[in-house]
Amino acid sequence: MSPMFHRLADRVEAHVKICVLALLIERVVELTCEQPWPRVREILRTLQISEYHTENFQFFQRNLPTSKVSDIFKKLETPLPKRVYNISTRSDPVKTV
Repeated sequence: MSPMFHRLADRVEAHVKICVLALLIERVVELTCEQPWPRVREILRTLQISEYHTENFQFFQRNLPTSKVSDIFKKLETPLPKRVYNISTRSDPVKTV
């Protein structure tokens, strides 16, 4: 992470509040999952989204979660992210010859 330089007091205050909130969320996850945050983060990193292109469309798709990822989401009582995101028509459709 790079250092943050804020000149306005409101921005400094907002930055500190966001950091405190992030630490609070980490701690809640640790207590709920009964695992240290670095381990939970390592498990959650296996959940990824890939970009796909077809002849006329572009979209993003989530991979299948491992059992460990599913367990974490269940313990946190949070639904898994949607499987497919942002289906759009390609602006430069592939031309077939």
